[in-house]
Amino acid sequence: MLTLTRKDLRWTRGRGKIGRVAGGELTSRYGTVVWDGIGTLRIRYGGSPLRSRLGERVVPIEALRAVEVTDAGLQFVLRDGADPLQSVTQPIELYDFPGVDHEAAEGIARDIGQALVRRDVPATASTAWLVAPPPAPDRIEGRDATLAVASGQLTFNYHRSAGRKKKAFGDPWSVPLGDIVDVEWAPAVGFGARGFLRISTAATPDVRPKPKHDPAAMLTRRAAEADALFFAARLLTRIRP
Repeated sequence: MLTLTRKDLRWTRGRGKIGRVAGGELTSRYGTVVWDGIGTLRIRYGGSPLRSRLGERVVPIEALRAVEVTDAGLQFVLRDGADPLQSVTQPIELYDFPGVDHEAAEGIARDIGQALVRRDVPATASTAWLVAPPPAPDRIEGRDATLAVASGQLTFNYHRSAGRKKKAFGDPWSVPLGDIVDVEWAPAVGFGARGFLRISTAATPDVRPKPKHDPAAMLTRRAAEADALFFAARLLTRIRP
């Protein structure tokens, strides 16, 4: 596996081996990656309904921590806190691109690694979001609740199907955005599984009930999982500008 970071490339820069950076394009079943040779990645997603909904995303070099090339393909490693979408989608690897041309991938990885050195991009967590989340509505309907953001609050309006445990904090239940400390989204994986969107506050217990019974969670509809994901990422940028 070839992994290039700032630390790896300092030595080659000292030897004077870093030259002009060239752009490049790679195609994978998960989409197309275009590197402009200066400081910007453009990722045109595809390969699944969810990824296709992402369309094109622009990733500045400052959002990257490393680039890895393995036998499986190409992977971009982002700095923590750079992309709100990635922060809420741990089960899905948004920056893995399998099946690419290995030689071309190594060339782009070297170019990007050199750009990381030249720009002195830190490997530490980002203090601000560097990749914009996809557009998202201020209201999302799930299986057991409808979530809406308005007037600085997130409101859970529970459906009739929600049980008493779900409505333990009131119905509707509103949370000031300033009280939310984290946002989590999980897809429905496997037969009978249910995806969900869930928030955490300072009062959230360490051991949580299942999303079906958790007042701070909404079960998502399979047909609207992408909408729930985009809503979660947008919500995260509201609580962590």
